[in-house]
Amino acid sequence: MELNRAVAENIKRIRKSKKLSMERTAAIAGVSRSMLGQIERGEANPSVAILGKIAAALRVPAEVLLENDDFETLLLSRELDNRAARLDGGKAVLRPSFPYDDTTRQESFFLDLYISARYEPEPSVPGCVCHATLIAGRVVLYAEEQPFELMERDALRFAADRPYYFENMTNSTARLLLAYQYLK
Repeated sequence: MELNRAVAENIKRIRKSKKLSMERTAAIAGVSRSMLGQIERGEANPSVAILGKIAAALRVPAEVLLENDDFETLLLSRELDNRAARLDGGKAVLRPSFPYDDTTRQESFFLDLYISARYEPEPSVPGCVCHATLIAGRVVLYAEEQPFELMERDALRFAADRPYYFENMTNSTARLLLAYQYLK
């Protein structure tokens, strides 16, 4: 969504949720009613100073007025466009599936573990949860101070903000899909 449109919709939504008229909001903010009307219709590009005044009048942080959570549902991510990281001496390959998205607060990766590979990333930010799905092979996942043996199509959700690792225990490649969710 265009930024002017997002700002317009945010101001109008917040103003109405606080049961403020356009006239009252304009008066509190110290802007003209016509200027506020133009901003709410997406016809005017307000300065940072004006946005600050409107945010103060609505009693919200100014960045809330800039939020643009119009989520595009259709997104194609091609393997060739995503650079893989080779880890554990090349025995583990981590390839982005979908990049981090601010709206969903998620990202995902494919993880290939070759024979005797181990993937042990640094713990993530507080509140991060991983959804690990084993696509092929067999692995041991050590998470939340417990070992879990995963077989094909098994899935485990765990706190990724604590130490964890995956280890291939077989003589074939193990493939996983890792989806990270960053909770608020």
